[in-house]
Amino acid sequence: MSKLRKQIPADRLKEFFTSTTWYHVFDLGDGVVTRGTFNLRDTIPQHHFPDSLAGKSVLDVASSDGYYSFEFEKRGAESVLAIDTNLYDGSVPFDPSPAKRETYVKKHSAVRDDYARFKDVFDVLGLPGANKLLVMADYLDSKVAFKNHSVYELDKLGRQFDLVMCGALMEHLKDPLKALEQLRVATRELCVITLSSALPQSRTSPRAPRMRLASLLLSGLGVRNEFSINGNDRVLRYVGNVSGGSFFQMHPDTFREMALASGFRSAGIAGEYTMMNHKHNTLNHNVVFHCRA
Repeated sequence: MSKLRKQIPADRLKEFFTSTTWYHVFDLGDGVVTRGTFNLRDTIPQHHFPDSLAGKSVLDVASSDGYYSFEFEKRGAESVLAIDTNLYDGSVPFDPSPAKRETYVKKHSAVRDDYARFKDVFDVLGLPGANKLLVMADYLDSKVAFKNHSVYELDKLGRQFDLVMCGALMEHLKDPLKALEQLRVATRELCVITLSSALPQSRTSPRAPRMRLASLLLSGLGVRNEFSINGNDRVLRYVGNVSGGSFFQMHPDTFREMALASGFRSAGIAGEYTMMNHKHNTLNHNVVFHCRA
């Protein structure tokens, strides 16, 4: 049984879950909902995960507080390993643009406030930092495992996984191609990658009626925008001087070619969705890729 539910009063746990900062929205019932930046609950169908993961091993890359990890466990995964570079001690878990670094030093220092306010909660689990995935795992009586590890070194895990999930990470990487190559190394069957802040694809072009017709035909066959129908579409945009934490916004065609070059046998769009960033009150477009080993 959960150590937290045995040792921490219910009111204190409710205060913890509802007043600290989370990356994902978790609805724990009885009015207990985390203050997450992103609410994935309505987007899960667009990922087209297998209904059953019985007997399967899963790797959740850049897991943050673990929403996908717990979803995979609900679907019967035999094992789930969540990895993230965040040490949950207030340090910056990635390499931002030097010109914007102080912004992220300040942002991630807020983790120390959560840890100080709720040290009694983290102490029950012997946690030296505010690792909310491990808190949630205990609360849910979950067997999800966690490891501090980089997407750039997946080969050092020394194993492959039946399903690899990489959610909304690519835009935050200075070397997305190296990351894709490492994701291929870790994938035995299927790698699901969410391309966040994806550049839009043109759906019509007055100068290309045949391409427009081809798009309609493919759409009728269930193929979702697998190619650009406008040769003037922007294929890559560098934004590292804007936020300093996001670097490349990619056109889906560009990303598909990168995935294939990394060794995946196939790479195609499985779904798309627009999601609210509740922290900045902005909309974010996401394209879900299924890449097969």
